[in-house]
Amino acid sequence: MIRRFLVPLLGTGLLLGATAGSALAKCEEQADPKPAFCSEVVVSVSVAGGGMAEAGTRESLLINVSQGEQPFSAIGVVLTLLDADGTRVRAPAVATSPGLWTAEVTLPSAGSWSVMAQVVTDTGAAYGLPVYSEWGEVLPVLPPAEEAPTTAAPVTPTPASPVLPIALLLGLLAAGAAAGLLMRDRARRRTAEVPVAVGSATTADRA
Repeated sequence: MIRRFLVPLLGTGLLLGATAGSALAKCEEQADPKPAFCSEVVVSVSVAGGGMAEAGTRESLLINVSQGEQPFSAIGVVLTLLDADGTRVRAPAVATSPGLWTAEVTLPSAGSWSVMAQVVTDTGAAYGLPVYSEWGEVLPVLPPAEEAPTTAAPVTPTPASPVLPIALLLGLLAAGAAAGLLMRDRARRRTAEVPVAVGSATTADRA
């Protein structure tokens, strides 16, 4: 079963390799005139790390500038990205190796962005070229990812300290004891005052 798939894939790979090799050989030959694609400058772009760009996120775009399957010599590359609403974003690129450049860009909205490249050669010639991605002549941009909702950690109730009820109980007992003492003291005073009042009345009657 696996062999059935491997044989066609291997044949296709060899055919593509032979086609690319023959095309490259035609560009390297001294034939005159050379095929038209040998003189064409092609610019392609991809998102670093693979995948698609995301709106509102700073992305690194990898730019490949080639001519006739060979790295194209340039001294400057600037990308201009345009969305359907007319929003324009420019991103100067920095060379990383012959024919390879990288540009940092933050696109404000999702959608399909068309990309143009201004390529400047060492002779001062400037080319305005369309940029191709694996999705064709546009660079699709995804909407920003929604932040995952944060769930608040459950609050564990703190048990009440037993010190407070004990202190309250002691306070109530102390207040009760003080009230009892006060009432007993008042009763003693009233009891001590009664004989004095009776004695005073008897003395007055005798007089």
